[in-house]
Amino acid sequence: MNSMAICLIIFVAMVILFFLNKIPMSFTALGATILLVLTGCVDSATALGTFGSSTVITMAAMFVVAAGLGRTQMIDHISGLLYKITDGSFTKILASYVVVTCILGQFVPSIVALFALVCPLVQNMCERMKISPSKMMFPIAIASVSTTFIIEPIGPYAAWYVTQNGYMESYGWTATQLNMWSETMVLLPVGIVTLLLAIFVVPRFLPDQPEFAIKEIAKKEMVKKPPLDPVREFLGYGIFIAVVIGLMAGVSSWQITLIGAVLVVATGVLTEREAIDNLNMSTVLLYVGVSVVGEALGQTGAAELLGNGIAALLSGVTNGYIIGGAFYLVGFIMTSLLYNRAVSTVLIPLVVITCGSIGCDPRGPIILCALASMSSVISPLATAVVPMAMEAGGYSIKTVFKAGIIPGIVRGVVGTLIAMTLFPI
Repeated sequence: MNSMAICLIIFVAMVILFFLNKIPMSFTALGATILLVLTGCVDSATALGTFGSSTVITMAAMFVVAAGLGRTQMIDHISGLLYKITDGSFTKILASYVVVTCILGQFVPSIVALFALVCPLVQNMCERMKISPSKMMFPIAIASVSTTFIIEPIGPYAAWYVTQNGYMESYGWTATQLNMWSETMVLLPVGIVTLLLAIFVVPRFLPDQPEFAIKEIAKKEMVKKPPLDPVREFLGYGIFIAVVIGLMAGVSSWQITLIGAVLVVATGVLTEREAIDNLNMSTVLLYVGVSVVGEALGQTGAAELLGNGIAALLSGVTNGYIIGGAFYLVGFIMTSLLYNRAVSTVLIPLVVITCGSIGCDPRGPIILCALASMSSVISPLATAVVPMAMEAGGYSIKTVFKAGIIPGIVRGVVGTLIAMTLFPI
């Protein structure tokens, strides 16, 4: 049996165990990692390297920074203000947080850090309103993943179009080029539709109560403690704001969040024990495990096999909407199996080659691949935000799939109609 077949078997087994939930998902994912290493589907260096990846460090450090803010009175003040402005309306409050997440997402280059920034605010509001976080966390996750960087010229990917033009030239397409606004013309209207779905539709598919116990890491213990003294209260605010500004300014996300985490403890905003308790290792380990599985799918050729198969099916097709929709579908499926940023690396060169071979303008399909990489929240394999939301909202993998597939489909339909109308074949 070759490595591709073994990798696919391990992947399917992991997904089945996720659904059964007889073993904690983090340890299921780590078990899959061990099997992939033992069977040679992925090398030890890759597996071990994932533990020290920039995303893992950002996740763990941001949990500590957010906990430092939670130790102050800022979250209570913000939650109280929003509560007054929205008259305690669940829909208005959810809309406020979703829109704020979207706005911040145009500047913060890490969706993991973005979700970690907003999450404690949402948790506090849920406590104040006496509602379950299971009704609010997943819409925030959707906003974090799917509505960030939708205004390209002001975001961290302002030069995205230059890279894609380079791909097109490298693979022989010089007839047309993307410009600074090409992606925004598609992503912005799709993002607006996504916000409406997150506010008005997705909550209907979420449970009224968590399906699994939510691990509020030392939160209740910290709430019972007396307020910080004025100096540490100010430092708690200042460190958090400095981290956000650093992220917006383009400073390396793992570096600025790790500096913030160290300062939170060094200044006494959190004790060492409080910081360690807030590392949220179950979420971190789940991300590590599923990331290694994604690497294995890429290294063994399973992901490329999927892309090549769909590309072969497109030979002879001349309808631009079918071609664009097919590439969105492939990108969506691949993102559900691989880390989202890996999809562009694997798929976009294939898009250019395929479109060139059939004489099709690749600009629309390229943008749809980028859209697809931002659309899948149906699996913890797609992005670290999904397992973070699962922990914060107490969701099962079934609920994540059910609530995530709706915006995925709608985004694909709307995006394909817009992209292939603006950039016809």
